[in-house]
Amino acid sequence: MPHYKRNLRFLLFLVFPVLAFLLGWSLNQQQNQRSPLPTTTSTPTEVSTTKEVKNFLDPIKLRRRSDPRDVDLSALWEVWNTLDSNFLYQDRFKTQDQIYGAIKGLVVSLDDPYTTFMTPTETKDFEESMSGEFEGIGAEIAVKKNRLTVVTPLKGTPAELAGLRSGDRILKIDNVSTFDMSINEAITKIRGPRGQKVVLTVERDGDTQPHEITIVRDTIIVKDFSWKMQEGIAVLEITQFGTELVPQFSAVLPSILLEKPRGIIIDLRNNGGGLLDASVKVLDQFFDEQVLVTTNGRQIGQVEDLQSKRGGAFINTPLIVLVNRGSASASEIFAGAIQDTHRGIIVGEQTFGKGSVQNVIPLSGGASLKVTIAEWLTPNGRSIHDVGIAPDIEATRTREEFEKNEDPVMERAFELFESEEMQQILEGATEEPVIEGIEEIPAPEVVPEGEIQ
Repeated sequence: MPHYKRNLRFLLFLVFPVLAFLLGWSLNQQQNQRSPLPTTTSTPTEVSTTKEVKNFLDPIKLRRRSDPRDVDLSALWEVWNTLDSNFLYQDRFKTQDQIYGAIKGLVVSLDDPYTTFMTPTETKDFEESMSGEFEGIGAEIAVKKNRLTVVTPLKGTPAELAGLRSGDRILKIDNVSTFDMSINEAITKIRGPRGQKVVLTVERDGDTQPHEITIVRDTIIVKDFSWKMQEGIAVLEITQFGTELVPQFSAVLPSILLEKPRGIIIDLRNNGGGLLDASVKVLDQFFDEQVLVTTNGRQIGQVEDLQSKRGGAFINTPLIVLVNRGSASASEIFAGAIQDTHRGIIVGEQTFGKGSVQNVIPLSGGASLKVTIAEWLTPNGRSIHDVGIAPDIEATRTREEFEKNEDPVMERAFELFESEEMQQILEGATEEPVIEGIEEIPAPEVVPEGEIQ
């Protein structure tokens, strides 16, 4: 082969790879300019949410505020490698568990009991609790003042039948201390197959010593909604603002309208909350273009007024809402909207006081992150977080009355319809709550309806 041909082939051998690299780099730069960073969507949950309208709960873009190069993770990898090389019980060193543990530590460091990381199993349990059927004891729990606290037991569930009450502080679960225990850990320990027992050590206002409550787990079926007519009044009982509430409520709406009720009672006692979306959609039926709740979040689109649509089905029907210490979250949104607008009156007890909004963000592998993204305010700008909603008329139902199937709070609500007292409250003539039977408000002795284990 001639000498010049060998030189030409050698040059081509060197030049082609360089040209290919430059062409690939150029195409990649063009693609990067056209394609934004991938985003993930969020699912509403607890007042979330979880929350849980739609424009406020638009997909959250995961924005990276810190560059990994600016974060010193050397200590994390030093610990990881040291454990991997030296820890005696290597069968306990499971990579996925260690990753989840590190993530949970990051989330716990934020010191917000409502922001939690959920493993795939915990995510599945959470979704089941919102859809209405799971195995456990039938009680909703939350962290209040750094204590694992019972928000409410569900009606007719093992928790209620065993004597668990709203306001009980859980000190131990099967003799394991709940100090610094997250809600997810507590739920995992309390839930379990039907027929098995769990022992809760609880502290209760008015008792001198903690005591143990043994509860046999069962299948928990949560019915979001029921109603009946009584003395010309439609009584609507909402046990939680779950995924099935709006379809259930919409299905019976024509039947309620045909009854032409002279008034409506909405019973939210021991309703531990649920979806912001569901609460707002039910409120729609009682207003005509009215701000129902204000959300105050960090990102654009999470600071806004959520407003009812025009022409609700019951905009002129007298309304009374019943609440107690087990009414929380979405229930407090509902009661706050009714109270601030003088649309109806609130009867019962001071509510639980949970006023933050969470979104559940799906993660890879079936895990999820429930993160606090906003707080909500009533139409008049009131925050109820750690405070609650004070009723217009305070009334209680004791444990003894519940066991005898007596309900003086409901009876009081019936008496109020078409009374001058109700009109005075609606017109704002009564500035302070009317207090009834306050000497009978000892420990939280409430009746059921709620969620979570």
